[in-house]
Amino acid sequence: MDNGRQEVTILWYIENYSFCSQEKGKVLVSPEIEAEGLEGTSWYLWLYPRGKTDEHKRFISLYLYRGADNGPEYVSVKIELSILAEDASVLSSEEYNHSFENSGNMGSDDFFKMDKSLYLRNFPRDVLTVRCKMCRGEGEDHRQAPICVRTSIEVETISFRHEVDNFSTLKPNKKHTIRIQSPLEKYCFVTSSLYFTVDSCRDGEIMVEITTSNRYYFLCKRRISLMKFGRIIWCREDDNRFDVERKFIRKLPFSFTRHHILDKKNEYLLRDKLNLLCECSFSTGLAYEKMSETPLEMLLGAEKQRISQEPNCLPTLSEDIKSLYMRKCLTDVKLKTKTKSFPAHKLVLCARSAVFNRMLSIDMKERNTACIEVDDLGDDVVQQLLLFLYSDTVQNLEWAMATRLYYAADRYKVGRLKAVCSSFLAEHLTPSNVGELLLLADTHSDGDLKGVVEDFILEHEEEVFGSEEWEMLLETNPVLAGETMQLKYKRKKSSK
Repeated sequence: MDNGRQEVTILWYIENYSFCSQEKGKVLVSPEIEAEGLEGTSWYLWLYPRGKTDEHKRFISLYLYRGADNGPEYVSVKIELSILAEDASVLSSEEYNHSFENSGNMGSDDFFKMDKSLYLRNFPRDVLTVRCKMCRGEGEDHRQAPICVRTSIEVETISFRHEVDNFSTLKPNKKHTIRIQSPLEKYCFVTSSLYFTVDSCRDGEIMVEITTSNRYYFLCKRRISLMKFGRIIWCREDDNRFDVERKFIRKLPFSFTRHHILDKKNEYLLRDKLNLLCECSFSTGLAYEKMSETPLEMLLGAEKQRISQEPNCLPTLSEDIKSLYMRKCLTDVKLKTKTKSFPAHKLVLCARSAVFNRMLSIDMKERNTACIEVDDLGDDVVQQLLLFLYSDTVQNLEWAMATRLYYAADRYKVGRLKAVCSSFLAEHLTPSNVGELLLLADTHSDGDLKGVVEDFILEHEEEVFGSEEWEMLLETNPVLAGETMQLKYKRKKSSK
Protein backbone atom coordinates (compact mmCIF):
# COMPACT_ATOMS: atom_id res chain seq x y z
CA MET A 1 0.00 0.00 0.00
CA ASP A 2 1.19 3.58 -0.69
CA ASN A 3 2.40 5.70 2.21
CA GLY A 4 -0.23 7.77 4.01
CA ARG A 5 -3.80 7.10 5.00
CA GLN A 6 -5.89 5.49 2.27
CA GLU A 7 -9.67 5.99 2.35
CA VAL A 8 -12.12 4.30 0.01
CA THR A 9 -15.87 4.98 0.04
CA ILE A 10 -18.32 2.54 -1.52
CA LEU A 11 -21.93 3.49 -2.24
CA TRP A 12 -24.27 0.59 -2.97
CA TYR A 13 -27.67 1.55 -4.37
CA ILE A 14 -30.35 -1.17 -4.26
CA GLU A 15 -33.20 -0.10 -6.54
CA ASN A 16 -36.76 -1.38 -5.92
CA TYR A 17 -35.46 -2.60 -2.59
CA SER A 18 -38.92 -3.20 -1.08
CA PHE A 19 -39.50 -5.87 -3.73
CA CYS A 20 -36.63 -8.05 -2.50
CA SER A 21 -38.16 -11.52 -2.43
CA GLN A 22 -35.56 -12.98 -0.09
CA GLU A 23 -36.81 -14.89 2.94
CA LYS A 24 -35.04 -14.58 6.28
CA GLY A 25 -31.53 -15.98 6.06
CA LYS A 26 -31.25 -15.19 2.34
CA VAL A 27 -28.57 -12.75 1.25
CA LEU A 28 -28.32 -10.00 -1.36
CA VAL A 29 -24.71 -9.60 -2.56
CA SER A 30 -23.24 -6.47 -4.15
CA PRO A 31 -21.12 -6.60 -7.31
CA GLU A 32 -17.42 -7.28 -6.70
CA ILE A 33 -15.47 -4.18 -5.61
CA GLU A 34 -11.75 -3.55 -6.17
CA ALA A 35 -9.97 -0.30 -5.34
CA GLU A 36 -6.52 1.26 -5.46
CA GLY A 37 -4.75 1.26 -2.12
CA LEU A 38 -6.23 -2.07 -1.01
CA GLU A 39 -3.37 -4.20 -2.38
CA GLY A 40 -5.28 -6.14 -4.99
CA THR A 41 -7.97 -7.36 -2.63
CA SER A 42 -11.62 -7.77 -3.64
CA TRP A 43 -14.67 -6.96 -1.52
CA TYR A 44 -18.41 -7.49 -1.36
CA LEU A 45 -21.23 -6.08 0.72
CA TRP A 46 -23.67 -8.71 1.95
CA LEU A 47 -27.14 -7.62 3.03
CA TYR A 48 -29.84 -9.85 4.52
CA PRO A 49 -33.17 -7.99 4.02
CA ARG A 50 -34.99 -10.08 6.64
CA GLY A 51 -32.10 -10.90 8.93
CA LYS A 52 -29.36 -13.49 8.83
CA THR A 53 -30.99 -15.62 11.52
CA ASP A 54 -34.53 -16.22 12.73
CA GLU A 55 -33.72 -14.25 15.88
CA HIS A 56 -33.02 -11.14 13.79
CA LYS A 57 -35.81 -11.46 11.20
CA ARG A 58 -37.05 -7.93 11.92
CA PHE A 59 -33.63 -6.45 11.16
CA ILE A 60 -31.42 -5.84 8.16
CA SER A 61 -28.16 -7.75 8.68
CA LEU A 62 -25.19 -6.10 6.96
CA TYR A 63 -21.59 -7.34 6.45
CA LEU A 64 -18.44 -6.48 4.56
CA TYR A 65 -16.87 -9.61 3.04
CA ARG A 66 -13.40 -10.02 1.62
CA GLY A 67 -13.32 -12.26 -1.43
CA ALA A 68 -10.95 -15.14 -2.18
CA ASP A 69 -8.32 -12.93 -3.84
CA ASN A 70 -4.54 -12.94 -4.42
CA GLY A 71 -3.83 -10.12 -1.96
CA PRO A 72 -1.96 -10.35 1.37
CA GLU A 73 -2.91 -13.10 3.79
CA TYR A 74 -4.31 -10.51 6.22
CA VAL A 75 -5.47 -6.94 5.57
CA SER A 76 -6.15 -4.70 8.58
CA VAL A 77 -8.85 -2.15 7.80
CA LYS A 78 -10.96 0.32 9.76
CA ILE A 79 -14.48 0.24 8.32
CA GLU A 80 -17.65 2.21 8.81
CA LEU A 81 -20.89 0.65 7.56
CA SER A 82 -23.95 2.92 7.20
CA ILE A 83 -27.46 2.97 5.80
CA LEU A 84 -28.40 6.37 4.36
CA ALA A 85 -31.78 7.97 3.82
CA GLU A 86 -32.60 9.56 0.47
CA ASP A 87 -31.42 12.96 1.74
CA ALA A 88 -28.05 11.33 2.67
CA SER A 89 -28.71 11.52 6.42
CA VAL A 90 -27.35 8.54 8.35
CA LEU A 91 -30.05 6.21 9.69
CA SER A 92 -27.69 3.61 11.16
CA SER A 93 -23.92 3.35 11.36
CA GLU A 94 -21.30 1.11 13.00
CA GLU A 95 -17.50 1.18 13.01
CA TYR A 96 -15.10 -1.77 13.22
CA ASN A 97 -11.36 -2.38 13.24
CA HIS A 98 -10.73 -5.79 11.75
CA SER A 99 -8.00 -7.88 10.18
CA PHE A 100 -9.56 -9.59 7.16
CA GLU A 101 -8.25 -12.89 5.87
CA ASN A 102 -9.47 -14.44 2.61
CA SER A 103 -13.25 -14.97 2.79
CA GLY A 104 -13.34 -13.12 6.13
CA ASN A 105 -16.18 -10.81 7.10
CA MET A 106 -17.30 -8.22 9.65
CA GLY A 107 -20.69 -6.66 10.33
CA SER A 108 -23.84 -7.01 12.42
CA ASP A 109 -26.91 -9.28 12.50
CA ASP A 110 -29.12 -6.51 13.93
CA PHE A 111 -27.72 -3.61 11.95
CA PHE A 112 -30.96 -1.78 11.26
CA LYS A 113 -34.55 -2.44 12.35
CA MET A 114 -36.89 -1.80 9.44
CA ASP A 115 -40.62 -1.10 9.41
CA LYS A 116 -42.99 0.11 6.71
CA SER A 117 -43.58 3.66 7.92
CA LEU A 118 -39.87 4.29 8.47
CA TYR A 119 -39.02 2.95 5.03
CA LEU A 120 -41.67 4.93 3.14
CA ARG A 121 -40.64 8.10 4.98
CA ASN A 122 -36.91 7.78 4.26
CA PHE A 123 -36.86 5.96 0.92
CA PRO A 124 -39.72 7.43 -1.16
CA ARG A 125 -38.03 6.38 -4.42
CA ASP A 126 -37.60 2.81 -3.14
CA VAL A 127 -33.79 2.97 -3.35
CA LEU A 128 -31.86 1.75 -0.30
CA THR A 129 -28.35 3.19 0.01
CA VAL A 130 -25.54 1.37 1.83
CA ARG A 131 -22.28 3.22 2.43
CA CYS A 132 -19.01 1.53 3.37
CA LYS A 133 -15.89 3.55 4.27
CA MET A 134 -12.59 1.66 4.41
CA CYS A 135 -9.42 3.23 5.87
CA ARG A 136 -5.83 1.96 6.08
CA GLY A 137 -2.59 3.50 7.24
CA GLU A 138 -1.60 6.76 8.93
CA GLY A 139 -0.49 10.22 7.88
CA GLU A 140 -1.67 12.36 5.00
CA ASP A 141 -5.07 11.44 3.59
CA HIS A 142 -5.32 9.91 0.13
CA ARG A 143 -9.07 9.97 -0.44
CA GLN A 144 -10.42 8.44 -3.61
CA ALA A 145 -13.64 9.42 -5.33
CA PRO A 146 -16.50 7.15 -4.18
CA ILE A 147 -17.05 3.90 -6.00
CA CYS A 148 -20.69 3.44 -6.94
CA VAL A 149 -22.29 0.04 -7.42
CA ARG A 150 -25.92 -0.64 -8.26
CA THR A 151 -28.22 -3.59 -7.86
CA SER A 152 -31.74 -3.43 -9.27
CA ILE A 153 -34.62 -5.72 -8.39
CA GLU A 154 -36.79 -6.34 -11.44
CA VAL A 155 -40.47 -5.53 -10.95
CA GLU A 156 -43.28 -6.22 -13.39
CA THR A 157 -46.71 -4.65 -12.94
CA ILE A 158 -49.61 -6.16 -14.90
CA SER A 159 -53.06 -4.58 -15.18
CA PHE A 160 -56.07 -6.40 -16.58
CA ARG A 161 -59.84 -6.66 -16.45
CA HIS A 162 -61.54 -9.79 -15.15
CA GLU A 163 -65.10 -9.99 -16.47
CA VAL A 164 -67.50 -12.65 -15.22
CA ASP A 165 -70.56 -13.21 -17.42
CA ASN A 166 -73.75 -14.65 -15.90
CA PHE A 167 -72.47 -13.88 -12.42
CA SER A 168 -75.77 -14.71 -10.71
CA THR A 169 -75.62 -18.29 -12.02
CA LEU A 170 -72.05 -18.98 -10.88
CA LYS A 171 -71.97 -22.14 -8.75
CA PRO A 172 -70.21 -22.41 -5.35
CA ASN A 173 -66.45 -23.16 -5.67
CA LYS A 174 -66.73 -23.09 -9.47
CA LYS A 175 -63.78 -21.03 -10.67
CA HIS A 176 -64.12 -18.46 -13.41
CA THR A 177 -60.57 -18.20 -14.76
CA ILE A 178 -58.82 -15.95 -17.26
CA ARG A 179 -55.18 -15.99 -18.42
CA ILE A 180 -53.06 -12.94 -19.27
CA GLN A 181 -49.64 -13.08 -20.92
CA SER A 182 -46.82 -11.17 -19.25
CA PRO A 183 -45.72 -8.20 -21.41
CA LEU A 184 -42.06 -8.81 -20.42
CA GLU A 185 -41.76 -12.59 -20.24
CA LYS A 186 -42.89 -14.41 -23.39
CA TYR A 187 -43.62 -17.74 -21.69
CA CYS A 188 -45.06 -16.39 -18.45
CA PHE A 189 -48.80 -16.17 -17.88
CA VAL A 190 -50.80 -14.68 -15.02
CA THR A 191 -53.96 -16.54 -14.10
CA SER A 192 -56.86 -14.85 -12.28
CA SER A 193 -59.58 -17.05 -10.79
CA LEU A 194 -62.78 -15.85 -9.15
CA TYR A 195 -65.17 -18.05 -7.19
CA PHE A 196 -67.33 -17.94 -4.10
CA THR A 197 -67.53 -20.21 -1.09
CA VAL A 198 -70.58 -21.23 0.88
CA ASP A 199 -70.87 -20.33 4.54
CA SER A 200 -73.62 -20.51 7.12
CA CYS A 201 -74.44 -16.80 7.19
CA ARG A 202 -74.33 -15.45 3.66
CA ASP A 203 -74.59 -16.46 0.05
CA GLY A 204 -70.83 -16.76 -0.11
CA GLU A 205 -67.49 -15.04 0.26
CA ILE A 206 -65.95 -14.10 -3.08
CA MET A 207 -62.32 -15.15 -3.51
CA VAL A 208 -59.89 -13.78 -6.08
CA GLU A 209 -56.82 -15.95 -6.69
CA ILE A 210 -53.78 -14.72 -8.67
CA THR A 211 -51.10 -17.19 -9.81
CA THR A 212 -48.32 -17.23 -12.42
CA SER A 213 -46.78 -19.92 -14.59
CA ASN A 214 -43.26 -18.74 -13.64
CA ARG A 215 -42.23 -19.89 -10.17
CA TYR A 216 -39.73 -17.03 -9.94
CA TYR A 217 -42.53 -14.43 -10.09
CA PHE A 218 -43.38 -13.46 -6.51
CA LEU A 219 -46.61 -11.49 -6.01
CA CYS A 220 -45.86 -8.45 -3.82
CA LYS A 221 -48.80 -6.09 -4.37
CA ARG A 222 -52.28 -6.41 -5.75
CA ARG A 223 -55.10 -3.96 -6.08
CA ILE A 224 -58.63 -4.96 -7.10
CA SER A 225 -61.32 -2.47 -8.08
CA LEU A 226 -64.91 -2.87 -9.19
CA MET A 227 -65.97 -1.31 -12.48
CA LYS A 228 -69.37 0.25 -11.88
CA PHE A 229 -70.85 1.51 -15.14
CA GLY A 230 -67.66 3.23 -16.25
CA ARG A 231 -66.58 4.32 -12.75
CA ILE A 232 -63.85 2.61 -10.75
CA ILE A 233 -64.56 1.71 -7.12
CA TRP A 234 -61.48 0.71 -5.15
CA CYS A 235 -62.21 -2.45 -3.17
CA ARG A 236 -59.08 -4.14 -1.86
CA GLU A 237 -55.33 -3.60 -1.82
CA ASP A 238 -52.77 -6.04 -0.42
CA ASP A 239 -49.04 -5.47 0.01
CA ASN A 240 -46.64 -7.98 1.58
CA ARG A 241 -43.36 -6.16 0.90
CA PHE A 242 -42.88 -5.20 4.53
CA ASP A 243 -44.09 -8.41 6.17
CA VAL A 244 -41.53 -10.11 8.37
CA GLU A 245 -42.69 -13.54 7.19
CA ARG A 246 -43.62 -12.37 3.64
CA LYS A 247 -47.08 -13.92 3.61
CA PHE A 248 -48.66 -15.08 0.36
CA ILE A 249 -51.39 -12.80 -1.00
CA ARG A 250 -52.30 -14.73 -4.13
CA LYS A 251 -55.62 -16.00 -2.68
CA LEU A 252 -57.61 -13.53 -0.62
CA PRO A 253 -61.28 -12.63 -0.17
CA PHE A 254 -62.86 -9.81 -2.14
CA SER A 255 -64.36 -6.86 -0.26
CA PHE A 256 -67.95 -7.71 -1.22
CA THR A 257 -69.86 -10.95 -0.80
CA ARG A 258 -71.89 -12.50 -3.59
CA HIS A 259 -75.02 -11.75 -1.58
CA HIS A 260 -74.15 -8.03 -1.38
CA ILE A 261 -73.50 -7.74 -5.12
CA LEU A 262 -76.71 -9.55 -6.05
CA ASP A 263 -78.70 -7.36 -3.65
CA LYS A 264 -77.38 -4.33 -5.56
CA LYS A 265 -77.17 -5.85 -9.01
CA ASN A 266 -78.66 -2.74 -10.58
CA GLU A 267 -75.59 -0.88 -9.36
CA TYR A 268 -72.86 -3.49 -9.84
CA LEU A 269 -73.97 -5.75 -12.68
CA LEU A 270 -74.71 -4.79 -16.26
CA ARG A 271 -76.55 -7.59 -18.01
CA ASP A 272 -75.44 -9.91 -15.19
CA LYS A 273 -71.72 -9.20 -15.78
CA LEU A 274 -69.27 -8.55 -12.94
CA ASN A 275 -66.35 -6.41 -14.08
CA LEU A 276 -63.15 -6.18 -12.00
CA LEU A 277 -60.00 -4.15 -12.64
CA CYS A 278 -56.87 -5.84 -11.27
CA GLU A 279 -53.32 -4.53 -10.90
CA CYS A 280 -50.57 -6.88 -9.71
CA SER A 281 -46.89 -6.17 -9.06
CA PHE A 282 -44.42 -9.05 -9.10
CA SER A 283 -40.80 -9.28 -8.00
CA THR A 284 -38.96 -11.27 -10.65
CA GLY A 285 -35.37 -11.31 -9.31
CA LEU A 286 -32.30 -9.26 -10.18
CA ALA A 287 -32.59 -7.01 -13.22
CA TYR A 288 -28.93 -5.96 -13.35
CA GLU A 289 -25.80 -5.21 -11.36
CA LYS A 290 -23.40 -2.41 -12.29
CA MET A 291 -20.20 -0.78 -11.12
CA SER A 292 -19.14 2.68 -12.27
CA GLU A 293 -16.88 5.56 -11.37
CA THR A 294 -18.70 8.20 -9.33
CA PRO A 295 -21.70 9.12 -11.52
CA LEU A 296 -22.94 12.39 -10.05
CA GLU A 297 -26.55 11.72 -10.95
CA MET A 298 -26.57 8.75 -8.57
CA LEU A 299 -25.12 10.44 -5.53
CA LEU A 300 -27.62 11.68 -2.96
CA GLY A 301 -27.72 14.89 -0.98
CA ALA A 302 -24.56 15.53 1.02
CA GLU A 303 -22.51 12.97 -0.93
CA LYS A 304 -23.28 14.86 -4.14
CA GLN A 305 -22.37 18.22 -2.61
CA ARG A 306 -19.13 16.89 -1.14
CA ILE A 307 -17.82 15.82 -4.56
CA SER A 308 -18.76 18.96 -6.48
CA GLN A 309 -19.57 22.48 -5.36
CA GLU A 310 -20.57 23.72 -8.81
CA PRO A 311 -23.79 25.82 -8.58
CA ASN A 312 -25.70 23.60 -11.01
CA CYS A 313 -24.99 20.60 -8.78
CA LEU A 314 -26.61 22.19 -5.72
CA PRO A 315 -30.31 21.70 -4.86
CA THR A 316 -32.82 24.12 -6.38
CA LEU A 317 -35.53 25.93 -4.41
CA SER A 318 -38.17 23.45 -5.56
CA GLU A 319 -35.97 20.51 -4.56
CA ASP A 320 -35.43 22.00 -1.10
CA ILE A 321 -39.18 22.56 -0.62
CA LYS A 322 -39.90 19.01 -1.76
CA SER A 323 -37.29 17.81 0.72
CA LEU A 324 -39.22 19.50 3.54
CA TYR A 325 -42.22 17.36 2.65
CA MET A 326 -40.21 14.15 2.26
CA ARG A 327 -38.51 14.63 5.63
CA LYS A 328 -41.72 15.87 7.36
CA CYS A 329 -39.64 18.73 8.77
CA LEU A 330 -41.45 21.34 10.95
CA THR A 331 -44.90 20.29 9.77
CA ASP A 332 -47.82 22.15 11.39
CA VAL A 333 -50.98 20.68 9.85
CA LYS A 334 -52.34 17.27 8.85
CA LEU A 335 -54.49 16.06 5.99
CA LYS A 336 -56.56 13.18 7.33
CA THR A 337 -58.25 10.50 5.21
CA LYS A 338 -60.40 7.71 6.59
CA THR A 339 -57.33 5.58 7.32
CA LYS A 340 -54.22 7.77 7.46
CA SER A 341 -52.82 11.21 8.38
CA PHE A 342 -50.38 13.13 6.16
CA PRO A 343 -48.22 15.84 7.81
CA ALA A 344 -47.85 19.04 5.79
CA HIS A 345 -47.09 22.76 6.04
CA LYS A 346 -49.84 25.42 6.24
CA LEU A 347 -47.78 27.88 4.22
CA VAL A 348 -47.50 25.50 1.25
CA LEU A 349 -51.17 24.46 1.37
CA CYS A 350 -52.34 28.09 1.51
CA ALA A 351 -50.07 29.12 -1.35
CA ARG A 352 -51.18 26.29 -3.64
CA SER A 353 -54.89 25.80 -2.89
CA ALA A 354 -57.61 28.43 -2.57
CA VAL A 355 -59.75 26.02 -0.56
CA PHE A 356 -57.00 25.13 1.91
CA ASN A 357 -56.15 28.82 2.18
CA ARG A 358 -59.73 29.66 3.15
CA MET A 359 -59.88 26.81 5.67
CA LEU A 360 -56.64 27.83 7.39
CA SER A 361 -56.96 31.62 7.14
CA ILE A 362 -60.37 32.25 8.68
CA ASP A 363 -61.84 31.04 11.95
CA MET A 364 -62.86 27.56 10.84
CA LYS A 365 -62.34 24.29 12.69
CA GLU A 366 -59.40 23.39 10.40
CA ARG A 367 -57.53 26.48 11.57
CA ASN A 368 -58.18 25.70 15.23
CA THR A 369 -57.42 21.97 15.08
CA ALA A 370 -54.61 22.06 12.47
CA CYS A 371 -56.31 19.08 10.86
CA ILE A 372 -58.08 19.00 7.48
CA GLU A 373 -60.48 16.12 6.89
CA VAL A 374 -60.23 14.79 3.32
CA ASP A 375 -62.53 11.79 3.66
CA ASP A 376 -63.45 11.97 -0.01
CA LEU A 377 -59.90 11.14 -1.12
CA GLY A 378 -57.93 7.89 -0.95
CA ASP A 379 -54.51 7.64 0.66
CA ASP A 380 -52.71 7.32 -2.69
CA VAL A 381 -54.51 10.37 -4.07
CA VAL A 382 -53.54 12.52 -1.06
CA GLN A 383 -49.94 11.34 -1.41
CA GLN A 384 -49.85 12.40 -5.07
CA LEU A 385 -51.74 15.64 -4.34
CA LEU A 386 -49.22 16.68 -1.69
CA LEU A 387 -46.30 15.71 -3.88
CA PHE A 388 -47.66 18.03 -6.57
CA LEU A 389 -48.26 20.88 -4.13
CA TYR A 390 -44.62 20.70 -3.04
CA SER A 391 -42.89 19.86 -6.33
CA ASP A 392 -45.28 20.75 -9.20
CA THR A 393 -44.83 17.23 -10.59
CA VAL A 394 -46.88 14.04 -10.68
CA GLN A 395 -45.16 10.64 -10.69
CA ASN A 396 -46.22 7.65 -12.83
CA LEU A 397 -49.55 9.16 -13.86
CA GLU A 398 -52.08 6.68 -15.24
CA TRP A 399 -55.74 6.91 -16.25
CA ALA A 400 -57.37 5.84 -12.97
CA MET A 401 -55.12 8.10 -10.86
CA ALA A 402 -55.56 11.02 -13.30
CA THR A 403 -59.37 10.90 -12.95
CA ARG A 404 -59.14 10.84 -9.14
CA LEU A 405 -56.51 13.60 -9.06
CA TYR A 406 -58.69 15.66 -11.41
CA TYR A 407 -61.51 15.40 -8.85
CA ALA A 408 -59.14 16.37 -6.01
CA ALA A 409 -57.73 19.31 -7.98
CA ASP A 410 -61.20 20.63 -8.77
CA ARG A 411 -62.50 20.03 -5.24
CA TYR A 412 -59.61 21.88 -3.58
CA LYS A 413 -59.02 24.43 -6.36
CA VAL A 414 -55.51 23.45 -7.45
CA GLY A 415 -55.75 24.84 -10.96
CA ARG A 416 -52.39 23.76 -12.29
CA LEU A 417 -52.91 20.13 -11.21
CA LYS A 418 -56.36 20.14 -12.80
CA ALA A 419 -54.81 21.34 -16.06
CA VAL A 420 -52.13 18.62 -15.93
CA CYS A 421 -54.75 15.91 -15.37
CA SER A 422 -57.04 17.33 -18.10
CA SER A 423 -54.19 17.32 -20.60
CA PHE A 424 -53.19 13.75 -19.70
CA LEU A 425 -56.77 12.46 -19.96
CA ALA A 426 -57.37 14.21 -23.26
CA GLU A 427 -54.17 12.71 -24.73
CA HIS A 428 -55.17 9.19 -23.65
CA LEU A 429 -58.75 9.13 -24.94
CA THR A 430 -60.01 5.89 -26.48
CA PRO A 431 -63.48 4.80 -27.62
CA SER A 432 -63.76 2.65 -24.49
CA ASN A 433 -62.96 5.38 -21.94
CA VAL A 434 -64.42 8.44 -23.63
CA GLY A 435 -67.79 7.95 -21.90
CA GLU A 436 -66.13 8.03 -18.49
CA LEU A 437 -64.33 11.29 -19.31
CA LEU A 438 -67.48 12.83 -20.76
CA LEU A 439 -69.29 12.13 -17.50
CA LEU A 440 -66.36 13.50 -15.48
CA ALA A 441 -66.22 16.74 -17.49
CA ASP A 442 -70.00 17.18 -17.30
CA THR A 443 -70.10 16.54 -13.55
CA HIS A 444 -67.42 19.16 -12.93
CA SER A 445 -68.89 21.66 -15.45
CA ASP A 446 -65.59 21.71 -17.34
CA GLY A 447 -66.63 23.12 -20.71
CA ASP A 448 -63.13 23.02 -22.23
CA LEU A 449 -62.54 19.37 -21.41
CA LYS A 450 -66.08 18.45 -22.42
CA GLY A 451 -65.54 20.10 -25.78
CA VAL A 452 -62.38 18.04 -26.40
CA VAL A 453 -64.29 14.87 -25.49
CA GLU A 454 -67.21 15.72 -27.75
CA ASP A 455 -64.88 16.37 -30.69
CA PHE A 456 -63.25 12.97 -30.13
CA ILE A 457 -66.65 11.25 -29.99
CA LEU A 458 -67.79 12.77 -33.28
CA GLU A 459 -64.52 11.82 -34.95
CA HIS A 460 -64.88 8.19 -33.77
CA GLU A 461 -68.67 7.95 -33.58
CA GLU A 462 -69.04 4.43 -34.98
CA GLU A 463 -66.52 2.95 -32.52
CA VAL A 464 -67.84 4.96 -29.57
CA PHE A 465 -71.58 4.52 -30.08
CA GLY A 466 -71.16 0.82 -30.77
CA SER A 467 -69.11 0.12 -27.64
CA GLU A 468 -70.30 -1.64 -24.51
CA GLU A 469 -69.13 1.31 -22.40
CA TRP A 470 -71.42 3.68 -24.31
CA GLU A 471 -74.32 1.32 -23.67
CA MET A 472 -73.55 1.61 -19.97
CA LEU A 473 -73.65 5.41 -20.23
CA LEU A 474 -76.98 5.23 -22.06
CA GLU A 475 -78.42 3.21 -19.20
CA THR A 476 -76.97 5.26 -16.35
CA ASN A 477 -77.06 8.78 -17.84
CA PRO A 478 -79.37 8.74 -20.87
CA VAL A 479 -79.80 12.54 -21.00
CA LEU A 480 -76.06 13.21 -21.31
CA ALA A 481 -75.59 10.38 -23.82
CA GLY A 482 -78.56 11.56 -25.89
CA GLU A 483 -77.41 15.19 -25.96
CA THR A 484 -73.97 14.08 -27.13
CA MET A 485 -75.38 11.89 -29.90
CA GLN A 486 -77.45 14.85 -31.17
CA LEU A 487 -74.36 17.07 -31.43
CA LYS A 488 -73.56 15.87 -34.93
CA TYR A 489 -76.89 17.11 -36.26
CA LYS A 490 -76.84 20.33 -34.23
CA ARG A 491 -73.40 21.21 -35.57
CA LYS A 492 -74.44 20.43 -39.14
CA LYS A 493 -77.45 22.70 -38.73
CA SER A 494 -75.44 25.56 -37.23
CA SER A 495 -72.84 25.38 -39.99
CA LYS A 496 -75.44 25.95 -42.75
